[in-house]
Amino acid sequence: MPPDKKAQKGRITHAAIVRRFADRLKERRTALGLTQAEVAERADVTVNYVGRLEAAGAAPGIDLLDRLAQALGTTAAELLPTDPPPDPDEVLRAEARRLFEALVGSADRNTLQLLVPLLARLGG
Repeated sequence: MPPDKKAQKGRITHAAIVRRFADRLKERRTALGLTQAEVAERADVTVNYVGRLEAAGAAPGIDLLDRLAQALGTTAAELLPTDPPPDPDEVLRAEARRLFEALVGSADRNTLQLLVPLLARLGG
């Protein structure tokens, strides 16, 4: 078997929720000012395993999820976000639309005369 196929065979592909959990775990830990070692000790796991969890290289079982939540003073549900984070580009587009509509809705003639050529250059 070629080496690249061998390496791919051993890799586990986790569901997207594992990445969201990893991000939430690290976010919660750093917000509390805790090190990975402190969380590991509180949850009775190794530091390396906490690192793998935060890198989305491992998915915890339910019992470990509960211990991690307790170690971080939160709930298992808080560490398992069900919704993916919003697309940052879409968030920016929505904000730009909101600001544009507010500007156009209240703009006087002079503002519109400045705005139209600017928009033409940006879009063009």
